Amino acid sequence: MINDYGALQGKTVIVGGYGIAGVAASELALTFGAKVLVYDDSSNIAVNPLIERINTSPELLDAINNADLVIVSPGIPPSHLIFNRPEKVISELGFARGFIDTPILAVTGTNGKTTVTTLLSQMLERSGICNIAAGNIGIPLSRVARDEFEMFVVEASSFQLAYTRDMNATHAAFLNFAPDHLNWHGSEDNYFLSKLKVFDSLEELGRAYLPADDERIKAAVALDRSQQIFLPNSSTRIVGGELIIEGIVMAHVVDLHRKFRHDLTNFMFAGSMALNAGGTSAAVSDVIASFEGIEHRMQFLGNFDGHAIYNDSKATTPDAVICDLEGLGNLVLIAGGRNKGLDLSPLRVLVSKLSHVVAIGEAANEICDVFTDTSVHVSVAISMSSAVKLAFDNAKHNDAIVLSPGCTSWDWYQSYAQRGQDFADLTFELAKTIGSSVDKKGNLV
Repeated sequence: MINDYGALQGKTVIVGGYGIAGVAASELALTFGAKVLVYDDSSNIAVNPLIERINTSPELLDAINNADLVIVSPGIPPSHLIFNRPEKVISELGFARGFIDTPILAVTGTNGKTTVTTLLSQMLERSGICNIAAGNIGIPLSRVARDEFEMFVVEASSFQLAYTRDMNATHAAFLNFAPDHLNWHGSEDNYFLSKLKVFDSLEELGRAYLPADDERIKAAVALDRSQQIFLPNSSTRIVGGELIIEGIVMAHVVDLHRKFRHDLTNFMFAGSMALNAGGTSAAVSDVIASFEGIEHRMQFLGNFDGHAIYNDSKATTPDAVICDLEGLGNLVLIAGGRNKGLDLSPLRVLVSKLSHVVAIGEAANEICDVFTDTSVHVSVAISMSSAVKLAFDNAKHNDAIVLSPGCTSWDWYQSYAQRGQDFADLTFELAKTIGSSVDKKGNLV
């Protein structure tokens, strides 16, 4: 299925950013006979010999004027010169979507996208439906757009959706909303409108999955009411300790590995979407029962010296931190990093839970300011190693210790995953020095 921009044979396509997504988009464009030019701010990249490299800003502006299409990788800020002719710009996700003629199930939201995408893909797979999870989850859609899958499960970030013109999803979910990435989008409204694009050109028989408690999202979705499913609802909810999805008892909550409120909400979204896309109730139930979470998202590392340890490095907004810590009692919080233009003061709502806070990274002073004039004492760490030590030194009996930064990792680390792994490694190292053991999975025991 050739996309709305016509056959690419003989057309000139510029790809902005030559990372994972840019490479995949370049190769897809080459496959269909386009002349591909690449611009990347980094000079240390090796470009496919079939691709022409644009080296300077004047060259880029000239090339854009003569190009038929400009494909942008996620994360390139809208202030970049690559957007000089916005009518020619499309996201890598939007470009790849035009080559797919099998159903797409799309998932967006401020928090929980990766978890719901993972759950949904697993539920479909166990139902015998050949699918792949792609997009923001780590596999560019351009890389798999020409592969033969019965369905594509797409995690769509606001960066990708901002320049995607028609998502054309069969089913799409907008899980939740809180301010995020304001330094990129410029305003909360722009960020919100980008998320809403997940519903653009939703198929006639498709469904929009929305949070029942978010009036802003509900009011903004311009779809027929019959296409909207609000979760939880009368057929998908928790009743008497049972998780019910589309009228079917899927699990007893007490038996689940993951049972925080946001976990149960994620199960509802993924399970409802899976069943409406042809998945089986047995598969949905099996995935929910066996799911132990994903790395760096309230990942339970084990118990050490009377403290439950959690790696929540993926929580890069205050809203995510507050949501993730809701189910815990007293705790020591490690927070900070590089702020992305967000107000961190909502973290004050956690005061009653906090025995101590360890502030890290560029935003350490902002974290300190949040808890000024409260009962919570804040220590400042100059490294993750010192943060771990300070957390354990200040933890009271039975306090949990949680890395849940509320900020990006880009001051000390290249990614939230690298940050979370360092936290885990340093915790394990500290545990071993005083005789604690680690099981075969690497968990503290």
